[in-house]
Amino acid sequence: MNQVPQQMIQVGDHLIPLPAGVSAAEWALERLRWQNPRIRAFLGCIRLLLGVLESNYAILHCSPERLFDIWSKVRKVAELLRVQIGPLLAAPSQIPELEVARRGAELSLAILEDQVLTRLDSMPAELPESRILELRKLLCISIGQIHSYLQDTFGELMAADPRSLHDADYFLSRRFPRDIEEAEWLHSTVARLQEFLQELMRARPVGFDHLLKDLRSGQRLPGEDAWKDIQRFLRRLLEGLVPKLHEVLALRGIRFDEMEVLDRYATEIPTRCETLGALYEAARETLDRMASEVGETLPEREQAERDRAGCHEALSGRLSGLLDQVDRSLRDLVAFVPLWLGNIEKRRALMFQRLERMGNSDPGPDGPV
Repeated sequence: MNQVPQQMIQVGDHLIPLPAGVSAAEWALERLRWQNPRIRAFLGCIRLLLGVLESNYAILHCSPERLFDIWSKVRKVAELLRVQIGPLLAAPSQIPELEVARRGAELSLAILEDQVLTRLDSMPAELPESRILELRKLLCISIGQIHSYLQDTFGELMAADPRSLHDADYFLSRRFPRDIEEAEWLHSTVARLQEFLQELMRARPVGFDHLLKDLRSGQRLPGEDAWKDIQRFLRRLLEGLVPKLHEVLALRGIRFDEMEVLDRYATEIPTRCETLGALYEAARETLDRMASEVGETLPEREQAERDRAGCHEALSGRLSGLLDQVDRSLRDLVAFVPLWLGNIEKRRALMFQRLERMGNSDPGPDGPV
């Protein structure tokens, strides 16, 4: 049997070989009917989604007008996935590698339909006020999953396209490099947060545990000298740690579940630090005033001493509870951030693997990756 000679196609100034058994005429027909329309459909969805690709924190706190603008665009993307991309992925390819990518894209779309698009269907276009927060949370999760599907699937389809290494028009000229940049930015920012947390634990006041133990015993409030070290530490949490948490929260690459954890600490820690400072000042003023109001008789002085002891016990208990909560939040954060950083590194490694598969050419800042 005579083997069918391998045919070539012209891409720009290059001659590209087609897989054995695939004719130039077959590829030209597939390209015009299916592959080029797929590319246009994916690019259209990606560009539409870019207009609403905010950080999860921004989606949770944006104005109602912006929220409904995001919601309308996400519904449009969901519609395009079903009525355009779905049918275009149904046609098999003559190119073996492209056929593998097509099948993977079709399967992933079915999973996306089941896990994301059907959940979006449960939300009406016009929402009552009571469901606004539900919509915000749903968008935080859904936008990231839809974007990942579009970006990953488009990259796989393009990597399998015979023209992919030579025709810059078929690559996302800006989005993929921006994703790489955002992944690097998130990684470096969280790494700096981890370093700062380690510094905080080293700067934890000497005698902190002993002071906390004394407060729990409820015998006496700490003196002003002992409290100054605690105040300096609390101020470092407020002025150093909390701004760094908000810096990370504003980044796009942070995922919804990670954002929820970080947002809780960014809210709890400053609230408790400020309450601690205010409570200690109020406690000192109260005890100083009680000390100045000493009765003349022995029974009055004994009663005043019992009142001060009771006040010390009550206020010490309240302070110990708040200080313990701050300490536990800090320790939990110290334990969480390295695990989170590890997950970011894994996602970052996958992104760089995808980059390598798409090719290592560097035609310029606006060209293909």
